[in-house]
Amino acid sequence: MKIDITYPRPRRRGVFGSHWRLIAAWACVAAALACGVVNLCVGGPAWSAVAAMGLYTAWTLGLSPAMVECNRISQFIKLVVCACVLLALIDALLAPGWSLEVIPLVCSGALGVSLVLFFTDLERQKQNMGSLLLLMFVCMAGSLAGFPMWRESGGWALPAMGLAGAAALATCAAALRRDFLRELKRRFHTE
Repeated sequence: MKIDITYPRPRRRGVFGSHWRLIAAWACVAAALACGVVNLCVGGPAWSAVAAMGLYTAWTLGLSPAMVECNRISQFIKLVVCACVLLALIDALLAPGWSLEVIPLVCSGALGVSLVLFFTDLERQKQNMGSLLLLMFVCMAGSLAGFPMWRESGGWALPAMGLAGAAALATCAAALRRDFLRELKRRFHTE
């Protein structure tokens, strides 16, 4: 009796292919530790924290992408979040005074790009709108939380970020109608 194999045989992986993530992880950890040691020896501002965040960004986006939410909108929003954290670290540790204007502009632009990515493939992407909804709510909440700082500085970036979040939410609700409420129930488990 001859048995037919219906599934393809798994490919054999080389020694390096099976351990490349472990090697890359140890290299990133070693580089972050080396940056910290050099920063402690040389002194000055804590630039090693910025370097460690850059290594983390490279690791999460390039070397170890997400397995569950690995779609174009989620990956782009993850890139924007890492960039905003890097900007905040640079502002807090190296060159203070500009992040209150720059980070809201980056978030507002990210909302625009995310909406373009969302509406170019609406049928497939409406199942992946969890991270887009989260970005919208974070933009609106960040605008409200930063309102006291905005009144002191008088800039326009924080209110623009809140308006961009509200406009994006209204646009998605108008385009999806009943599907939007269904996705909200699915994402936030409201019943």
